[in-house]
Amino acid sequence: MKIKVYGKAHREGTNRKTGKLYNFNAVYYLGKASDVEGNTSEQLFLDPVEYPLETIHVGKEYNVEFNQRGYVVELTPV
Repeated sequence: MKIKVYGKAHREGTNRKTGKLYNFNAVYYLGKASDVEGNTSEQLFLDPVEYPLETIHVGKEYNVEFNQRGYVVELTPV
């Protein structure tokens, strides 16, 4: 699937409800939904070690591949 990155952010902290630590990079892009006219705002959650934030560029296009559980297994520039 091809996406265009419209935003990115690093998120790290402790979940208030569970107390578990989290650390990920979020990538924001536009997607489609059957019940929406136009586009929806979507986000990918990426491992910051495998996909460092400085290697992801806003305004660039990427190919994204997901495994059968919906996790990103590949993010490569177009």
